[in-house]
Amino acid sequence: MNDEEDRPLPEDILEAIKREEKSQTKGKLKIFLGMAAGVGKTYAMLEEAQSLKREKVDVVVGIVDTHGREETAQLLNGLKQIKGLAINYRGKDFEELDLDSIIKVKPEIVLVDELAHTNIPGARHSKRWQDVEEILDNGIDVYTTLNVQHIESLKDVVESITGISVRETVPDTIIERAAEIQLIDLSPYELLERLKDGKVYLGEQSSIAIRHFFQKDRLTALREIVLRYTAEKVDQDLRIMAMPGEQFKGWKPREKLLVAVSSSPHSPKLIRATRRLAFNLNAPWIAVHVNDGHTLSEADNNRLDKNLSLARELGAEVITTSDPDIAAGVERIARQRGVTQIILGRPPQNPFYRFFFMDSMLDRLARQCNDIDVHVIRQEKSLTNHRNRLMAFPSHTQIYSYLFACLYVCLFALINWFFLDWMGYKIVGVIFLLGILLLSLFLRKGPIFFASVLYALIWQFFFIPPVGSFKSESNEDTALLLLYFGTAISVGILVDRARENKEMLIKREETAQALYDIVQQIATAPSNSLIFVSVKDRLARLLKGSVEIIIKKIDDGLQLDSPFPLVNDDKEKAAAIWVFDHGKEAGWSTDTLPSAQNLYIPLKGYREAVGVLVYRPSLPKPLTTEEKNFLHTVCQQLAFHVERSFAEERTKQHAQLKQIEKIHRTILDRISKEFESPLRNTQEAVAELKDGLDTKTKSTIYQEVQLIESSSGSLRKILTNINAMAQLSEGLIPINKTLNNIEELINDSCENLKKSMNKHQIVVMIQKGLPLISFDYYLIQMLLYNLICNAVENSPPNSKITIDTKLNNGHLFLAISDEGKGIPEDQLTVIFEKFYRLPEATGPGMGLGLAISKTIAELHNGSLTAENLPEKGARFIFLLPIE
Repeated sequence: MNDEEDRPLPEDILEAIKREEKSQTKGKLKIFLGMAAGVGKTYAMLEEAQSLKREKVDVVVGIVDTHGREETAQLLNGLKQIKGLAINYRGKDFEELDLDSIIKVKPEIVLVDELAHTNIPGARHSKRWQDVEEILDNGIDVYTTLNVQHIESLKDVVESITGISVRETVPDTIIERAAEIQLIDLSPYELLERLKDGKVYLGEQSSIAIRHFFQKDRLTALREIVLRYTAEKVDQDLRIMAMPGEQFKGWKPREKLLVAVSSSPHSPKLIRATRRLAFNLNAPWIAVHVNDGHTLSEADNNRLDKNLSLARELGAEVITTSDPDIAAGVERIARQRGVTQIILGRPPQNPFYRFFFMDSMLDRLARQCNDIDVHVIRQEKSLTNHRNRLMAFPSHTQIYSYLFACLYVCLFALINWFFLDWMGYKIVGVIFLLGILLLSLFLRKGPIFFASVLYALIWQFFFIPPVGSFKSESNEDTALLLLYFGTAISVGILVDRARENKEMLIKREETAQALYDIVQQIATAPSNSLIFVSVKDRLARLLKGSVEIIIKKIDDGLQLDSPFPLVNDDKEKAAAIWVFDHGKEAGWSTDTLPSAQNLYIPLKGYREAVGVLVYRPSLPKPLTTEEKNFLHTVCQQLAFHVERSFAEERTKQHAQLKQIEKIHRTILDRISKEFESPLRNTQEAVAELKDGLDTKTKSTIYQEVQLIESSSGSLRKILTNINAMAQLSEGLIPINKTLNNIEELINDSCENLKKSMNKHQIVVMIQKGLPLISFDYYLIQMLLYNLICNAVENSPPNSKITIDTKLNNGHLFLAISDEGKGIPEDQLTVIFEKFYRLPEATGPGMGLGLAISKTIAELHNGSLTAENLPEKGARFIFLLPIE
């Protein structure tokens, strides 16, 4: 393999950088995972918390349930606990996690027991894992516990082993977020002994558990599952930790999976199986639903929404498309997205179904997608479910269609009966066939099939000789009957399919036209306000509701000061701000903040969230999958446009600032040059005046002369900084790096400051054996000079100034500490801005010294930061990378 092949891919490097950046801003999650209750997960978590507490780590208990176990409760002693949030539900008080208190206290680590717990109605989130996500997003580490049966992708596997339904689950995406999973392993024999001793459940619960869930064979199977799952997670983490480009040697990680999702109750099993397969292959996956034009019942619609929501929670990219041929729709999406594996459920094995519909979707995909692997997942009771679906009682609309078909055929038969002697039964058959074709223009396949059967029976019994019998006198009449019947069925189905295609095309065209109009309005409207008015009006008409668009201010958060009709109370405002801050949809028809009246969708661009779209329905009817996807697409287009407008505005502001800064530099340069000569003359005159004073005169006016000299020195320092800042900003000072002795630099800087030390004591601490270090001597001396002058000016006379120098992780660490009042916390960064001075500063200066020092540090690829010391004073830390 050549060097080009060994080189890491740019997208892999970028992904690694993004993961590293995200890990630095978010909290870390540690999960104590076990095969069942009682293995000691909470005990192990509390033991580690006690150990961390002894190491002075800030650990608090968010919520822990000891289940009456005394040895577990003892481990809570000494740990700081945050009182839970009391919620009254149906006359009883419950305690849930107090998110706001935890975020306000902001500990290093918080303990949250039972990750899969379902919160009491009235809490901010419906699930505890959502609480944990919010805590992590606020930069707080979380320790939590979880049993293997509560992992969403393993739910059906565990249910098949234990025979017990699992109601509370956690999506695999939250588990993938875990920085560490600690397996709490216990043999089934030891767990059963603990159960008998009453260390798992109390009283009668132990005997019930032994008879049902806690059986040796089931526990052994669960232990195997949790061990395998943990091994897969470790392997996944190993791939992520490997260097980009190195992790994929030996295998090709370009697999992409597709699972076909419908309203079937078997779809969740397909979704979970695909999630497990995608996790093992480290591959992206897509959940596709193809709308074939058939109207779904309310129950089927709700099931479909749940199936697609499950796919989203498990990390799939959800795509919905319309196509009367489901197999063709799946194949089209697979080709467009470069899918390598398709996952399907086993089709119904029904001869009647195969006779009318020929090849199943599996057969067609296997034949047409010969370059794509097709996986078939076993489905229990598929035949029974299919039969039930065929025998399902028709809806009210369908009943009316069947009644209309029956009346239509009977009326047609009655009319033909009067003309039978004149036309003959064969012409009546043709007229019957034309009548069925006419009926197919208005009705669906089911009523057409029913009308065709009824027409065949009536023609055979009342028209074909011998009348009043289902027997024919000749084979020709029988063949003619079958021919007419088959023709009626075939043409009716074809006409119905053509009508479905037409309806789908019209609907697709309407959606595409609406999206085109919105995108065109976004591209051509002269202002954002006109865009928002147009988009709101179009969405309100399409989705039958009210729409509001709230955009943040540039470089600021979401502002809700202006009156928004849909966001008119504190609860709705809090929901809008939460969605903006977290970048997730919430509110009506979602699991997050479901009590809100509106649906809130974040407007997320490539780099930042720019606002929130608010939708309130006119009727309490959930949006369809297509409507939600359309709404998300519009939100994405809006977000990209607003983000571009923000970028343009920032560019304009930056250009204006550059122009203003250029004017400032010109003024500073002129001031420096104009004042340099008069100041030099003043200093020389003062020096001559001091030398010419006799003893008597010296004693009377010496202090005044000394004051002039001191003021001239301060003015000289100011002008030097002005000139340095102007030249550094223009890049006129070249960086001349040479190897230098840091101890000599510090001694020279202190020597130059002897006259202005104001009786301060300088303590120099230099690590022994420091090597020669490469830097620009003149610039670093200027940096050190300004930092020491700043320490002198901001600390009382006779106080101590400490200079500490040492090597630290490949950097030169140079810190200057004083014993002054310190720096207000909100000003630790702004003090490095040009012309900025602390409000209480009284000494001479223009606020350029620290700005110059920061610029010099950055020119050397180093950093300069400020911090307050625990007792008193401030410290400035200069880190210089050692070349």
